[in-house]
Amino acid sequence: MARILVLDDDAVFRKTLSKALAARGHDVTPVESGAEAGRLASLKVFDAAIIDMMMPGMNGFEALGAIRLAQPGTACVILTGYGSIADAVKTMRLGGYNYLTKPCSIDEIEAVLAGIKESSPGCPAVEAYQGILGASAAMKEAVTFIRRVKETSLPVLVSGESGTGKELAAAALHFDGPRAKEPFVAVNCATLKPGLLENELFGHVKGAFTGAADFKEGLLKAADKGTLFIDEIGDMDLSVQASLLRFLETGSFRPLGSTKEIKVDVRVVAAINRDIEEEVRAKRFRLDLYYRLNVCRVHLPPLRSRREDIPLLAAHFLQRLPQNEGRRYSFGPGALEALSRHDWPGNVRELLHTIERAAILGEGDVLTAGRVGACIGASTGAKARKGAEAGSLCQAEKECILSALGANGWNVSAAARELKIDRRTLQRKIAGYGLRKA
Repeated sequence: MARILVLDDDAVFRKTLSKALAARGHDVTPVESGAEAGRLASLKVFDAAIIDMMMPGMNGFEALGAIRLAQPGTACVILTGYGSIADAVKTMRLGGYNYLTKPCSIDEIEAVLAGIKESSPGCPAVEAYQGILGASAAMKEAVTFIRRVKETSLPVLVSGESGTGKELAAAALHFDGPRAKEPFVAVNCATLKPGLLENELFGHVKGAFTGAADFKEGLLKAADKGTLFIDEIGDMDLSVQASLLRFLETGSFRPLGSTKEIKVDVRVVAAINRDIEEEVRAKRFRLDLYYRLNVCRVHLPPLRSRREDIPLLAAHFLQRLPQNEGRRYSFGPGALEALSRHDWPGNVRELLHTIERAAILGEGDVLTAGRVGACIGASTGAKARKGAEAGSLCQAEKECILSALGANGWNVSAAARELKIDRRTLQRKIAGYGLRKA
C-alpha cells in the first residue's frame, strides 16, 4: 500500500485513476491544481505523486518542483499524452522518478509504483552524455559534433531512422548549451495538418479566421531565447516550409492575420527520419530550406550498424527497470548474444521495449536467452497487448463519459458540467473514443 497524490486537471481521468488505485489498496488523494498539490505535500506525507504534464496555470514540471520542495522524499511520476524523450530527460533532471505516456494501463503505473521503494530515482547505471549512450565510433562522432555546435545558435538538422534518439540529441544541444535555462519547445509535424501546424508555429491574431476569437501565441514566440525542436520535418507542407525558411533567414515572423513582425531569438533543431536528399529530388522538400538546415547536420546511425553498443544499452535499460520486492533483473547465458544478433528495425526504442516486455511478461529475475528471444520482433503483438492493458483505464473513462451523456440525454454541455470538465475537452474525448448516440 502506498500513499499517492494524483494531480490531473482532467476530472474524468483523475477520478478514474484514483478509483483504480484505491481499488488496489492504495491511499489516494486526488487534486486538480499544482498549487493545491504543493500545499498538501507540505501537510501530509506521500510516497508518490502522479502528475499530469499539461495543466493550466502550473504545468507538470512546475508542480513536480513544488511537491519536491515541500517533500523531497516523494517520488514524482510525470504522466502525459504528449510524450517525448526531452521531457523524460527533464523529468529526471528535476528529480522526478519516472515518466509515462498516456494512454497507459493501471498495471504500468503499478509497475512504476512497485519500484519506488527499491530504486534510486534519477541515477542511471551507466554514464552517458545528456542521456546519449554509446561507445561505438559512430555515436562518439555524433556526440563530438553535438558538443562542437551546442554553443552556437545555428540551426541543426538531426537525421536518422525512427527510434535512434533524434529528440535526445536535440535535447542535448539545448540542455548542455547556453540556452539550457530557457524554454525547450517541441512540435511534431506528422501529427498536424498544414493549417494547424502553421497556426501552432506562428500563432494568430484575433479574427484571423473563423473561430479565432482570441490571440494565440505561437510556438516560436513561446520558445523565445530557447530552442524549438521540429520533429519529422519531412512531413511539413511546402507552404509552411516557405514560412519557416523566411523565419530562419530573418529571425522574425508574422502571426496569421497580422501585419506586424515579431522578432525572436530561437534556435531551430529539426529532425527527419527519411532520406532528405531523396525528398528534395522528389520536390517534397524545398531545396533552399535544405541548404539552410544542412549547414549543421548530425546523423544518428541505426542500431544494427553499431551492434557493439547493444550490450551497453541493454545493461543500462535493465538497471532502470522498476524493482519489485527487492528483485534485481539480470541476463542469462546467451541473452545478450540474442539481442546483439537482431537487426532492430525500431532501433533503441524497440530494444528498450523488448527488455521491458521480457521482464514484465516472464517469471523470475533472470532474462534467459529463450525469454528474450520470444520477445524479440514481437513489436506488433506488443502494441496490441499494450493496447489491451491500457484498456482498463481507458474503458473505465469511456464508461464514465457514456454514463454522464446518457444521464443528460446526450447533451454535451450538461454532461461536461456533471463531469466538471470543459465542453471542448469532452467533445475531444467523445471523438477520440468514437462514441455515438445509440
